[in-house]
Amino acid sequence: MMKVILTALIGSILCSSLLAQQRSWGEFPMVPTKSFGAKAATMNRITGTPEYAKALKVYEKLCQARGDFRYPVPEFYMTRERTIAKIDYGTYPTIYLSDTAFAVCETFGEQSEAAIAFLLGHELTHYYEKHAWRSDFAEDNDTIHLSKQLDELFQDMLKSSSGNTKLRDNLKKYKTLSDQFQDLAMEAQSDYLGGFLAYSAGYGRFTQSDELIRRLYKVFSISDESEGYVTRSEREDMSRQSAQKLQEFIEVFEMANWLTVTGLYEEAYRYYRLILSEYQSREIYNNVGATAMLQAMKLFSADELRFRYPVQLDLEMANSRGEDEITQRNRLLRQAILHFDAAISMDGEYAPAYLNKACALALLNESARAMYYADVEARRTAIGKYATNIPYIEVLLGIISAQSKTVAGDQAAKAKFELAMKTDKTGIAAHNLAILMKQPLPAQVESGSNDFFDDEAIDGENPFQILFPEVNKSRTIDDILSFEQNTEKSTQYKLFVSKKNRKTSALFQATSPIYKGETARGIKVGASQQMIIEKYGQPMQVIYTPTGQIMRYAEVLFVLNGDALERWVLYSLK
Repeated sequence: MMKVILTALIGSILCSSLLAQQRSWGEFPMVPTKSFGAKAATMNRITGTPEYAKALKVYEKLCQARGDFRYPVPEFYMTRERTIAKIDYGTYPTIYLSDTAFAVCETFGEQSEAAIAFLLGHELTHYYEKHAWRSDFAEDNDTIHLSKQLDELFQDMLKSSSGNTKLRDNLKKYKTLSDQFQDLAMEAQSDYLGGFLAYSAGYGRFTQSDELIRRLYKVFSISDESEGYVTRSEREDMSRQSAQKLQEFIEVFEMANWLTVTGLYEEAYRYYRLILSEYQSREIYNNVGATAMLQAMKLFSADELRFRYPVQLDLEMANSRGEDEITQRNRLLRQAILHFDAAISMDGEYAPAYLNKACALALLNESARAMYYADVEARRTAIGKYATNIPYIEVLLGIISAQSKTVAGDQAAKAKFELAMKTDKTGIAAHNLAILMKQPLPAQVESGSNDFFDDEAIDGENPFQILFPEVNKSRTIDDILSFEQNTEKSTQYKLFVSKKNRKTSALFQATSPIYKGETARGIKVGASQQMIIEKYGQPMQVIYTPTGQIMRYAEVLFVLNGDALERWVLYSLK
């Protein structure tokens, strides 16, 4: 149901005003190849080939994963020009990938699409992070007071060094190197966030970016040392460092998902919010809003929240709530709506955000607005790609009708729940109909006994045996939460710890990619969803991720990539 910078402006002005550059063709070389020799109007554009079709499919998945349609999506072409991948910021933004670079990506076999995604994600990040705008700022605003002061200061330094040739040459060299360093900083950011974009699009972690750069240097006959650029080994090292930072960023994202699926919505909200500070997409905004709403739903009484809403993952009902909690839950719901609005502003056709917004409005008892967003906006955008949302729309409309607590409202709700039951595969419609009709609830599809979880272990340990986890990495999430890890204790697993006010609130023990062991019931990496269900029964919950889904059981999470088990996670909630 739920799929699940103010930049250093002064530094930018300093560097760009010292050496203004024309960037309409994108002076941000991943490696130092020459700019296009052709004009935009005469560019050699390749379309209609199998290679173009493959690259275009990757490109479209990246654009959909970014989910930001506030700006025109750059056109995409392949080219035979002597370049790797570039963006033209001309009349209409266009991204190019050369056929030679495509061929290099093909040498990575099963990882070829991931390699293409790395190159194209890099260029798209330049575009969405507005790197060209930052670089052009000083040139376009050279009349502002600060820019004039900087230019006058530089000219004074040159004059004062007129009798010192070495100092004068060093000043000029400093200008050039400062600008180049800013470009490299944007290259590193594009490696890093472009890698997360590729991950979000379902291409996983591409861990061979340094090797890709090495092969590109070789195929394009690029010197290991190029004037005005870092050496090849330094560029490879930049890529490795970006890959390490990307790995850490993905782990924060995964932790947010695990906290969500285990019901720690407040902590998940804070993790997602940190991610938003660096990377914005409609899905992340939606997840932030959904976790805020789920947190608010914990503050409703059982009587107030008798129906299951389409957004819910798991609800822990409370018997009674005071005025302070009503205020708190309403604040959370209003905050959730702002996040859903942000997702909608990025993509006006993103159906999940409309449905979630309608749920939040219904929880606020704003029935008329909730009805509009469910029956008009969510339904309009559910056609096609989001067709699975249609029964959930009917479920929510039934809940809204039942909120009137009238005979006519109950009749309308009954009709909506029955309509949803025809296509609903989750049981939410049948559950709500039983609640409405005051009938026994349908048999719950859950895992039943937890006895077999006592034997679960990874490399001979499980979270319940780790009372005081030793960590070697720590990251502050905010003033309340910290994210700690142990990545060295065992090659077979990693520990992920979320601490709240310096006390462990959740501990996750995740198998490493090289783990060859089995679960207590004989499940290995590569097992299908059906195989897991046959051994463990139906999961308590399922949350969808960019690459697959997470199946939750009492003390085990199964993380699937597509339909294949990628790893599993034992967890303990303190």
